[in-house]
Amino acid sequence: MSDNVTEKITFEVETDRVLEILSKEIYDSPLALLRENLQNAYDAVLMRSTVEGTDLRQHVIEVQVEPLVLTISDDGIGMTESVLRENFWKAGSSGKRTELAKRSGVIGTFGIGAMANFGVCTKLTVETRSIESDTTLVSVAERAKLSIAKECIDLKRLKDDRTPGTTLIAELDPSSPLEEKAARSYLQSYVGYVPVKVLLNGDLISQQSYLGKFQDKQPYENISKKDIVAGAYEANVEVYLNTNAQVLAHVTNLRIQESEVLGDLMLAQNGGQLLGLRNYFGLSPIPVGGFYQLGGIANLTILQPTAGREAISRESIEHVSTIILMVERAMSETLAELDAADRNPAFLQYIASSGRTDLAKRVTIEVLPGNNNVALDQITEFSKGRKLFYYTGRDQTILQTFAHEESCLLHVSQNNPRKQVQLNYIRNVLKIEEVPDKATIIKKFKATELSLEEASLLARIAATLSDDYLLPNVEISFAEISHGVAVLVSKNGDSVEIDLARNSATVAPVLETYRSAYEVFGGFVKDFVRNHLYQRISKFVPSSTREGAEALAKLLQRNRELYRYEESELGDLEPLLGDYLSGDKSLAQVLVAARSSIRPQTQRVSPKQVGSFEQAIPDVVNSPDAPEPQEAQEFEPAPPILRTDISCDLKILLTNGKHAQLNNFELFLGLSDRLFKREGDFFRYPHTTKIIWAGHRVIYIFSAAEGAVTLYYDIELREPIDHETASGGMFPTTTLITKNRIFIPVPPPLDSVFRITEGPKEFFVRFDVL
Repeated sequence: MSDNVTEKITFEVETDRVLEILSKEIYDSPLALLRENLQNAYDAVLMRSTVEGTDLRQHVIEVQVEPLVLTISDDGIGMTESVLRENFWKAGSSGKRTELAKRSGVIGTFGIGAMANFGVCTKLTVETRSIESDTTLVSVAERAKLSIAKECIDLKRLKDDRTPGTTLIAELDPSSPLEEKAARSYLQSYVGYVPVKVLLNGDLISQQSYLGKFQDKQPYENISKKDIVAGAYEANVEVYLNTNAQVLAHVTNLRIQESEVLGDLMLAQNGGQLLGLRNYFGLSPIPVGGFYQLGGIANLTILQPTAGREAISRESIEHVSTIILMVERAMSETLAELDAADRNPAFLQYIASSGRTDLAKRVTIEVLPGNNNVALDQITEFSKGRKLFYYTGRDQTILQTFAHEESCLLHVSQNNPRKQVQLNYIRNVLKIEEVPDKATIIKKFKATELSLEEASLLARIAATLSDDYLLPNVEISFAEISHGVAVLVSKNGDSVEIDLARNSATVAPVLETYRSAYEVFGGFVKDFVRNHLYQRISKFVPSSTREGAEALAKLLQRNRELYRYEESELGDLEPLLGDYLSGDKSLAQVLVAARSSIRPQTQRVSPKQVGSFEQAIPDVVNSPDAPEPQEAQEFEPAPPILRTDISCDLKILLTNGKHAQLNNFELFLGLSDRLFKREGDFFRYPHTTKIIWAGHRVIYIFSAAEGAVTLYYDIELREPIDHETASGGMFPTTTLITKNRIFIPVPPPLDSVFRITEGPKEFFVRFDVL
């Protein structure tokens, strides 16, 4: 054979392999086939609506799903024979790149063609009639007969009275059946929001409003509407807020480089995945980040899917990411004006990361004393006339030292991002000084430098600490203290040293009492110690330590008097003892049974035993030393109000209003005489107060510091409490001790239970120390 002879090699294509590439690697299930052909039907409707100017909601796409047959019918623009031949049945050619398709906002652009359907179907029938034709075209292709570059698709032309539109009938491979339930669930995210009526086996699965998607779950209130600009992007953003301080934004009128972008976005904080739509038809989730974890709907004509629709194109993701940044800025600027800003962690993170300290003005910070949560932009007004420091630690000594009536202490949060936001605002806007490691004594005043009333005050405080708090070794002085500190407490060997700022505003009213109303001076000193010194010296008070609590328990046991019950009160004690002696019950079981069998003490209160708190013990409500408010569920053991020089025979005390000195309680109940005699010493020491009530029972539980000793007081009422008021919890200790009685506060929900309106009231009481 000659070297210069040129021969030909046949270019052959394996039809089955090409179909496999065009189909199974793109449409790997009948669901993908359903989605793509339903999208084609929607595109056809979009183009017809554009040509004829009709309302999309008037058009219909019908989907009929059977296990092995899928039928999709639309009333769209239809296909001419040229489109059918060159675009539908020809892979790689698309009829959706025309000017009409662009104006209509069609979804498909890739031109894969009908060939891809044969990955999951064996036969495809297409019946179509164009709005430009009076002829119906019926084309049929069978997978087994397909061959590239050969005429293997049947085509008929029919003259009939059909209206424009297309019907596609796909006979599925037996290995790829399609169930209605799966189809319905799958299509929800793709056609749920399209305006065209889509019927699946007769049921409407479209025309939903994504504007109400989040409103149905949690009502939102519109709080702002503004135009935002970021480089080449501009849009209108409406911001909404719900009761949980979560935000939602509706973005409309989007323009990029001054060109209008059709569509809108509905973005909700923590709204789950962000689903991309194009002309209301679902494409795929969009992976975007952000501080608010925005999810919802992005319905924009600029969104382009990748081939196979497994994702959104990189350019589309960049567009959405830029819009998200704009929206988060609008959300944050809106929240910054509202108290709700303080309850939105994402807002705090936005400020901390973006450096927008100017937006932090409504973020609150704890201001001591008083545990007040104050907005950062209100700090200056709130602390007017007082010194101001901030502190980032937890040392209780520093907190108590620098937080008092003449100095406010901003206690910075321990947790980020709140901590970072607060610090940036304090340092850059408020420019407040941080507390030093400790305050110092500038000068101690000698006894010869004090007035008579000042010396008397120091003596009374020392006596109160010794008698009421078991602190005999106390050295107390007036001093000038740095940084506006009112009290400094330290331990020097066995002695507790207390320095009081001589110019302290809390001391002045007590000194004035000495000069103008000496008869109540002693009571005012006790209140001053209880409200202003106890928290600072509590760690040195014996009953506030574990060892002290155990000592208190021994003291109570030693002081307990034997109470002799009448014979009628013994109940069935003798049979119980018999059970013990015979070995049928343990001694512990006998004691429990005996206690439950003994009749409780009866307490009787008549109208004559009800009186006015203000008249019975006037110096308490008139005291200038009101306790600092405590946060709910965080009540520390507190000492009682001691007025042991006053006798009171009343059993119920009513106030004529709310008093801070009484923690706003308006009714006080006297405890039984028997309890006063047996366990009165318990109440003289700091304790907590817990009250629970339901049915016929009201139970007070008093616990000493460290919880080593607990006393319960169980009240059994004759009439049941309204079941709607059943409740309980911790309450600020407001125990009042007089010379002959102990009074405890009654919570407002139980006011009517103990208030005497007519005739006496009787109830049973039990008590014991545990």
